Amino acid sequence: MKTKCPIILLFATVLMMIICPPVLAHNLWLNPSNHFPEVGATVDIGIGWGHKYPASRVDQEIKEDRVKEITAKDPDGKTIDLTKVSTDQYQLKVDKPGAYLISAKIKSGFFTTTPQGRKWGNKKEIASPIKCTNFHIQAKTVLIAGGKDKNLVGVAGQPLEIIPLNNLEQLKPGDPLSIKLLFDGKPLPNAKVNATFAGFEAKDIAPHKQAPKEKKGDKKGHHRHFPVQTQTDGQGKAVLPLKNPGYWMIVLSYRCPYTDAETCDEYMYNMAFTFEVPKS
Repeated sequence: MKTKCPIILLFATVLMMIICPPVLAHNLWLNPSNHFPEVGATVDIGIGWGHKYPASRVDQEIKEDRVKEITAKDPDGKTIDLTKVSTDQYQLKVDKPGAYLISAKIKSGFFTTTPQGRKWGNKKEIASPIKCTNFHIQAKTVLIAGGKDKNLVGVAGQPLEIIPLNNLEQLKPGDPLSIKLLFDGKPLPNAKVNATFAGFEAKDIAPHKQAPKEKKGDKKGHHRHFPVQTQTDGQGKAVLPLKNPGYWMIVLSYRCPYTDAETCDEYMYNMAFTFEVPKS
């Protein structure tokens, strides 16, 4: 999928922010009932939405008209449909071994900051605009069916995307996960990578110590602590040590100038990638 951001901006810093408790903005994520199903199984795919990634993987209720699309690619790279059960629940029938890439997105839009606060709309629609953002919020997860990982390194076609490079089903607590980060289908180098697990709190870093104070926090006093922090290399690759078993999330956020400065100032692409580290 081609985006409207100039290619030269691929070398800008990527802010990958997940905050426990809350992140700065709403995130969308996917909650499969089983990341490693057998062939023939039907997997429930829940949609997560909110500021937190709690142990339950459920934070806020998503509105009926919020989700624009949820799709999957099977191990052969073919796009397949999911069955809608409710606003935040879908089902996927697994009919062959290999990796299923599931992606979702909400409806994109504009928000603009003004002297009176944030308002929905672009600079041409809002009085006294200060800064406008055109947001695109997406999610991705992977199922490994029948113990096979065919198409694991395939792409879902998101503007900002994480590709896992090793079989997630074979991970054990303490193992590293190798990933590649793509923007507009090309490797994104020198990007900050933060990851957290469901229910993580800052005190989990060192239970016997008080969490370190932030040098700079946001206006709401959010704390920024991550169990995993790293950076992509020149080829857009990174290695994440995964100490804990259970459900994990990586949140990506990339901003670049909007093509028409009179309408808006920047694009913002957010994407949350969720996966599971099996218990040993």
